[in-house]
Amino acid sequence: MPTSATGPSSSWLRRPLRRAPGPAAAPARAGRGFTLLELLVVVVIVGIVATMFTLAVGTAGGTDRELRREVTRLESLVRLALEDAGFQVRELGVRFYPDRYEFAAFFVNNPADPRDDAWQPIKGQDVLGGRELPPGFRFELDIEGRAVALERSAEQVARRYEPQLFILSSGDISDAFTVRIREEESGAAWQLEVAIDGTTKVDREED
Repeated sequence: MPTSATGPSSSWLRRPLRRAPGPAAAPARAGRGFTLLELLVVVVIVGIVATMFTLAVGTAGGTDRELRREVTRLESLVRLALEDAGFQVRELGVRFYPDRYEFAAFFVNNPADPRDDAWQPIKGQDVLGGRELPPGFRFELDIEGRAVALERSAEQVARRYEPQLFILSSGDISDAFTVRIREEESGAAWQLEVAIDGTTKVDREED
């Protein structure tokens, strides 16, 4: 070690220290993290997809509830017509069209002349007045297991008005029937089954 009159030379203290041998320094990161812009884009895309899914589920659920509501309303009116026919001792009927339905009553104008007897739709503010289905909904009718072509209803009515089904004052139905309300776009449907004795059943059509 070099020395001087005053002691050891300090020049060596100013030399850079030599690092002890050791493992090599870690290389720089091969990849990089997501930028804020990229994260925002991902969040927006996920939000759009989630919104589309929610709207689709909500629309389907809403349509299903509306179908059920319409079928339940029809069931209530059929039961009311059965009670009304028995209470007032009169004959009632119901006629279905592709997108609407109506109840009718049988009127005896001249007891001595049956030719004056006629079926007339119940109109006005009567609870049994006709009702149109929401847009996109259509009826399908089976009477005693046979499908009825509702598109011909207008032609039949033009020749002679008569219900397709008769609700008798005895509390019975002329024929057992099943009526479905179908949503055209999705194909979903709810149906009402009515037996001859007037008992009813509402359920969703099985796929």
